Amino acid sequence: MAGQTVRLVTIERIAGQELWVQPAAFRDLSRLAQLQRACFEPRQAYSLWALVVLWFWPGVRVLVARVADEVVGCVVGDRRGRHARVLNLCVAPAWRRRGIGALLLAALEQELAADLYTLMVEDKNAPARALYRRFGYVPIAEVRHYYGRNRHGVLMQKRRGERPHWP
Repeated sequence: MAGQTVRLVTIERIAGQELWVQPAAFRDLSRLAQLQRACFEPRQAYSLWALVVLWFWPGVRVLVARVADEVVGCVVGDRRGRHARVLNLCVAPAWRRRGIGALLLAALEQELAADLYTLMVEDKNAPARALYRRFGYVPIAEVRHYYGRNRHGVLMQKRRGERPHWP
């Protein structure tokens, strides 16, 4: 990236390769739209247009995880005052179960630095719910049919500094 400053949020080794988490560049958005389609049903996947709007929106952070030139995950969140929301977290199916979701979530919390964090997760998404619980998120409400007919959402929240099971 000649002539550009790349701000690194974190770097880790995953499967013997360097994984970089950093703010998404505008040129990453089309790859993030493809990643969204690989991770979510069409109605839940962010479109390229939605990602562009979020990328420009004040207070929103879009972070990308990459191994070499491959985009393997992303997280989107926003902050208003002392409250932050995790809007979207996804990891490419081939890269799941390697700690990338945890790295993305930790990086977003670091970027947003709020007192209260909230997120919505599908009630049947056990791996995501387990990740959020490890980070100290607790369920506070169920929203019936949030993700469609008979697909319920669980509203989870955490106060800053609560991370009982995460090193």
